Amino acid sequence: MLQKLLKPQVKTALAIVWFVFTFSLVAWWWVFFLLRLNPNTTTLEQMKMSHRMFVWEGSILLAAILFGGVSLVVFTYRDQKRHQRLRFFFSTFSHDIKTSIARLRLQAEVLEEETTNASSPILKRLISDIQRLDLQLENSLLLANLEDGELLHEDVSLRSIFSSLRNEFPELSIELEREATIRGDHRALLSVFKNLLQNSVLHGKATTVRIKIKTLSDNRIELQMQDDGLGFKGPVHKLGSEILKSQDARSNGLGLLITSRLLNRMNGHIRYDSRENEGFKSFIELEGQLK
Repeated sequence: MLQKLLKPQVKTALAIVWFVFTFSLVAWWWVFFLLRLNPNTTTLEQMKMSHRMFVWEGSILLAAILFGGVSLVVFTYRDQKRHQRLRFFFSTFSHDIKTSIARLRLQAEVLEEETTNASSPILKRLISDIQRLDLQLENSLLLANLEDGELLHEDVSLRSIFSSLRNEFPELSIELEREATIRGDHRALLSVFKNLLQNSVLHGKATTVRIKIKTLSDNRIELQMQDDGLGFKGPVHKLGSEILKSQDARSNGLGLLITSRLLNRMNGHIRYDSRENEGFKSFIELEGQLK
């Protein structure tokens, strides 16, 4: 019986019933006092009957408020404990999965180096799929912990970020116009640029990404990332604001949605511009300085 009451649909229904009942009873009291109970015309017998009515209704109202309040506290506490257990499970599970993915990717790279046919399309596709799986797992974890997680505010070198990303995207030529220091969380920034590069490779079939930087004010800069890919055919204004409806799980816009939310958490902003067969542009505004 208790397990049935703990179901989300049942808890929602009970909460609605409790709210409607208590609100209706309080509204009835308010109407009765203002419109029907006139001290100039009310007799002694009517006042005694009203007194008994208020005693019973007041007792029922207090019991309903007490029962509903205690139930809300209990359900909230149970949901909080359940949420903590789920977070612990996912953090442990994701750590094991990411370790396994890293080992699998390392073994695939070693196999690619040792094989006689180094340009085997099967091995390249395997490494690409492992890299995409790792990024999708990272995006899912970031989306789940985006509101609760704390982001650091540190000075991060753009050159160091793209140097590490060149190893993950060997098929992509990354050209950084000049060095700059941006203010934000290193892991979050790494995820932002990794998603943008993955978007260029996976959907745009790009081979080159150029990053230009300009100063907006004393402590803010704008990064313009442009690739030579196929561009985007759909509505650009929806990118980064919602998960797109698509039959292909790779093109639902989750990476760009997480990118926009991470940048907002770091007092940044991103916008996109694209035309078919003219490449894809990303304009990122962040706190930072040129070197």
